[in-house]
Amino acid sequence: MYFEKHGNGQPVVFLHGWGCDGSIFLPVVNRLLNFANYLVDFNGFGKSNPPPESGWTVVDYAEQLVEFLQEQQLSNVTIVGHSFGCRVALVLAANHPELVNRMLLVAPAGLRRFSLSRWWKVTKYKLSKFFAKLRGIAVKAKYASEDYANCSPAMRNTFVKVINQDLSLYAKRVACPVLIVNGREDTATPLSHAKRMHRLIQHSSLVEIDGDHFALFRNPKAFADTVKNFVE
Repeated sequence: MYFEKHGNGQPVVFLHGWGCDGSIFLPVVNRLLNFANYLVDFNGFGKSNPPPESGWTVVDYAEQLVEFLQEQQLSNVTIVGHSFGCRVALVLAANHPELVNRMLLVAPAGLRRFSLSRWWKVTKYKLSKFFAKLRGIAVKAKYASEDYANCSPAMRNTFVKVINQDLSLYAKRVACPVLIVNGREDTATPLSHAKRMHRLIQHSSLVEIDGDHFALFRNPKAFADTVKNFVE
């Protein structure tokens, strides 16, 4: 798994969202060089090799992160995750509490509830795929999500496995302090989702901010100040 280290001091590990890589945090960590900032590229993103075509689950990604932390001889770290990165962080903190000191979760993903509209959308896509195959024509991703449509063929099984995992039970097992930050206008991971995660994680706080899914990234100084205050 590819990674970069910037600065020296207390270790902070940054976990990126789906479709991004560790470099998205560079404007933030350049303001935090008094910490040892580790920017990882999850497998299938950035400069890291893709997982097997059969696909990885969030647990697989978390175990890969455990190997990375052990190789770097890191423990008791601060985790800063965004969206998909928060999924991995939840599993890591639940299964390996000795490795995580605290977590800052920005626009966290990972909780699912049954949605009739989503079920119908998926069903329509599967039916269109079935009939397209019978007719011997290419399958159109008309009913697929934008993230799925943008996936390389090698990553589509991973995407399906990741988004279909409900991490509620992992969230309940997180014991370290957690700060959740979510934009009020976020449509990818709505504020209601963050509020539910806040209720599930025992030692958590929730901060609402103006903006969408990438609100904090548009203000690297504010993001860096948030990390600095949380770590210290």
